[in-house]
Amino acid sequence: MGILFGLLAAICFGLADFVATHATRRIGVLRSLAAIQLLGVFVVGAVLLVTQQHAPPLDPSAWGIAVGISIINFIGTVLLYRAFTIGTLSLVSPIASGFAVVTAILAFSSGERPPILPLAGTALLVVGVIVVSRTRNTSNATALAGVPEALGASLCFGFYFWMLNSVTPTLGAFWPVWITRLVQLLCALLMLTVRGPFELKLLWKASPLLLIATVLDSGALLAFNLGIGQTYTTVTTALTSLYSAVTVLLAWLFLRERLSSGQWAGVGVILAGVLLVSM
Repeated sequence: MGILFGLLAAICFGLADFVATHATRRIGVLRSLAAIQLLGVFVVGAVLLVTQQHAPPLDPSAWGIAVGISIINFIGTVLLYRAFTIGTLSLVSPIASGFAVVTAILAFSSGERPPILPLAGTALLVVGVIVVSRTRNTSNATALAGVPEALGASLCFGFYFWMLNSVTPTLGAFWPVWITRLVQLLCALLMLTVRGPFELKLLWKASPLLLIATVLDSGALLAFNLGIGQTYTTVTTALTSLYSAVTVLLAWLFLRERLSSGQWAGVGVILAGVLLVSM
């Protein structure tokens, strides 16, 4: 089940990124981020009610870590949405999915040792992501906009996903997602307040996109948390990083961002990694 949750997280993240790209290009990064977090508070809150999740223990350490890593995730999300807005989606998304490398390094440093086949599959997934992100058409050789932001996002997300494993045993799989949504909403509103007022009608125009992105992104986080509770963090994170392949394919189909032969090779390596991880 842990592998299935990881794959579900990848599909949801990939679709969410594609939808969020359209929203950020319409109404801006912070407006999109604030709206998605606001909707996410209610969506995840509804999940908590429907599944009858009990209130988590008031553990100051666990809550402090959850809030701290939520702020780091907020920084990563701002960078990611910025990359989506100014960069080529089929390039910046795979680079951002390199958070699997960061998480794997941190997990290994903390003593996690998965079996050899999932470990080999994880390595292939990482190689595939690198191939997809580094191979571009020569016609797009100067299209480096958004790459620094995507690299920054991968660092933030890698640390966030690694640290989630330290709070889910205490707070459960659902509450950390709600905490993340609430903290990121407060951070986004604070930044918007500093920048000045904005017209609400802009949000209304993009509301369908924002709602879809919210459901998909929240579902991905919930699936990831459920996954790390049933298998190695390294394996779940590697599978989740597959979201970049989903985003690249969508960009190819709908945004006409054509893949090079090297990128297709990278996708093939990623799929081979999935087979090994699932064994």
